[in-house]
Amino acid sequence: MKNQKLCGIMPALLTPFSENGVDTKKAASFVSYLADCGVHGLYVGGSSGEMLLMTQNERKELLETVVGTVGNRITVIAHIGSTSTAAALELARHAEKTGAHALSSVTPFYFKYSFRELKNYYERVADATSLPVIIYNIPALTGAALSTAQLKELLSIPNVGGMKFTASDFFQFERLHTAFPDKVFYNGSDEMLCSGLAAGADGGIGSTYNVMPKRILAIYNAFRANDVALAMKYQSEANAVIEEVLRWGVMPSCKALLKLNGRDYGVCREPFLPLSDEALAALAKVKVE
Repeated sequence: MKNQKLCGIMPALLTPFSENGVDTKKAASFVSYLADCGVHGLYVGGSSGEMLLMTQNERKELLETVVGTVGNRITVIAHIGSTSTAAALELARHAEKTGAHALSSVTPFYFKYSFRELKNYYERVADATSLPVIIYNIPALTGAALSTAQLKELLSIPNVGGMKFTASDFFQFERLHTAFPDKVFYNGSDEMLCSGLAAGADGGIGSTYNVMPKRILAIYNAFRANDVALAMKYQSEANAVIEEVLRWGVMPSCKALLKLNGRDYGVCREPFLPLSDEALAALAKVKVE
């Protein structure tokens, strides 16, 4: 049976930084705001959260802050992906102990791992805790363009509860969803949420959900109410924002939009650089709600 607690709209949480590490006060305030907006959950410590630029302890601290703030009010999925299996397993065990509701991990990247090695990685993660594991399939960034048959093998691993699918092959997405109707599938490309929902997605996880949660929820709610025309209208409005975000860089633009709209969430860590005056001027014209 599909885990309904894992369904819905979940911002891929941005991480606020101070000079000394994670700004836990800003994080706590922001996740409370997102929960008040009505999002169904949060995806914590993923690429949108700059996890590659964080230490293990910082990733743990962020998750502890989120869980401590929202508790069981909304679902918390802890992204524990890492370039090291040992590091991922450490984060997985910490996530369960902290009170996360599920785990997720990107496909191991940088080195050209064999499928046998990738499958072993997910088997190790799935065996590390009792929490359901959400596979994060994003071949454009990991370089692991897995076939439908290979993704089906990963979804067949005991304790794997679903997949975050960030790609445009909705034929593959539909085939996976049809083969595993009891597992949860998320659309991962913000600009194609309607397309993902039409292909069978149970929800979405996205970066721009941080800056326009109500508009993204409107897409989801309209589609669920079978008003596809209205959902597409909201998607078009969202895409006007997403177009500018993609133009200037996703995470820096999202943090800039938050500041431009009254919530200073800091800037991204280097190697990211502050946005240019041109970028800020363009983003200032964007209507996020």
